[in-house]
Amino acid sequence: MSLHVGVMNFSGQYNHLILRRVRELGFTGDFVDLNEPVNQIIERFRCLIISGGPWNVPEDLPRLGNAQRLILEFPGPVLGICLGHQLMAYTYGGELARVNPEFGGVRIMVDDEDTLFRGLPREFKVWESHNISVIRAPSGFRVIAHSDRVPVEAMVNEDIRRFGVQFHPEVSHTEYGREILRNFLNLCH
Repeated sequence: MSLHVGVMNFSGQYNHLILRRVRELGFTGDFVDLNEPVNQIIERFRCLIISGGPWNVPEDLPRLGNAQRLILEFPGPVLGICLGHQLMAYTYGGELARVNPEFGGVRIMVDDEDTLFRGLPREFKVWESHNISVIRAPSGFRVIAHSDRVPVEAMVNEDIRRFGVQFHPEVSHTEYGREILRNFLNLCH
């Protein structure tokens, strides 16, 4: 039997918290090793979360194992968080820049309710920790949230079931973080 969610472990400070939140919300999950064969991951999981971590895109791509292949080839829904969001944008041809770093609480504005923000307010506070920002979403992706400093706080391509958020929905400092994760996880059935 496949598990609901694989969490790609980039050794980020919140990776264990992502998996804990997945389980608290009633879903099964486990960590994905960076170098686990793609076909095994596809067999094991229904959805993927590409987590945050200490590395930068594009210079640290060799450290990210099979993450780019999974973003492109995984048949189920994929959520990129922080580094995962940046990697997803880069992989599909978006633009990143070392501008507008954000650390701590940031107010985001929801441009499009979409799946991730369904039922949430149009503005709320999230927790950020990044030096690199997505400044242009890839072709085929819609920007669904922004902040005063970062134009792409969240993006989606519903046709290929790819979602990205610059902030950390798994931490308690992010308002409505559990709801955002639940909205994504509901796609994993």
